[in-house]
Amino acid sequence: MTLIQRTMLLVLFFLIASAVIISISFVLIVVVVILSMEIVPALRHVNIKVYQALVLLFVIGCYSYTIGTIVGKPLLAVIGWLKGLSEEKYNRHHYTEQFAFLWNKHNKIKWYYRPFKDILFRLQELSTSLERNRREIVRENENREQWLSGISHDLKTPFSYIKGYLDLMTSQDISLTEDERNQAMHLIKQKTDEIEGLVHTFQIQQTQPVVLKTRSDLVSFLREVILDAANNPKAARDHFTFETSIDAYEYYFDPRLLKRVMQNLLINAVLHNPPDTKIMVRLEAKDHLYITVADNGVGMPAHILQNVFDYRVRGETKATGGEGIGLAVVKALVEEHQGQIDVQSSPNQGTLMTITLPLNE
Repeated sequence: MTLIQRTMLLVLFFLIASAVIISISFVLIVVVVILSMEIVPALRHVNIKVYQALVLLFVIGCYSYTIGTIVGKPLLAVIGWLKGLSEEKYNRHHYTEQFAFLWNKHNKIKWYYRPFKDILFRLQELSTSLERNRREIVRENENREQWLSGISHDLKTPFSYIKGYLDLMTSQDISLTEDERNQAMHLIKQKTDEIEGLVHTFQIQQTQPVVLKTRSDLVSFLREVILDAANNPKAARDHFTFETSIDAYEYYFDPRLLKRVMQNLLINAVLHNPPDTKIMVRLEAKDHLYITVADNGVGMPAHILQNVFDYRVRGETKATGGEGIGLAVVKALVEEHQGQIDVQSSPNQGTLMTITLPLNE
């Protein structure tokens, strides 16, 4: 038996029961009237048809009120609820307040609305489910927007390399040797592969990055990333240093994602600061792994620092006025490695980024 069939049977049962009760009441009223006429002689002069008409009107009124109460009001509530859902109004509390007459003070369906109990319960479940799905869709769209913004931001880094080397190769003022030209072409090819990898990453996972950890030497990895950033033509006048007392450190991490983290931090230090900025990277192993990226640049004002990892915050670069979306991506990727990132900065005092990662288990 379907939900509608069960509800209709319950409604029919209530109506029949009400009809029986009202009919019995009608008979009792007629009997009382007849007895009254026998006991009170004065009533015998009143036309019996008047009594019959009054009693009939009373019975019809009782039937109408019963049908309206048991069927009409809850049915209108169900129709209104469904109409609201069709208009994408999914908050169940809105309907429980709008149709509060259906529930008693204990938040239970009133007994004379019991035929519609199952339907109302299903509507509550449906409203909750639709509201939950709506929130999940909104959250998924926000995640997709953030991830797309992160990919777009990360594409700027290899593009800046490619543009810089192409400018060098096509400059009339700079003469490159054959080896230098080949090296530049090799780096352009390398950055093109990075772009292809980023696009592929976005195609296979548009919400959260897939972490593929491998065991690699973190020290040599950081040296390569720093050297890569130093070779960026836009960093030609900046000064990079790497400090660590560790010769080698085998660590489980995703080189692809951690490279994006370090590239974002290093390129931000280049783009957001004037030429001749000193950029220092330090690796320490204590109770945790600490990777710090520090510069002696312009720093950040307090209102930017408070929300620096918010993907909606935008920062101005010295060259392009680009977006600061990269730090939101950095935070997400560090957290994918069960780590955290903190920032300290003051105007004209430089910036210090600290990545904290767990030691190998």
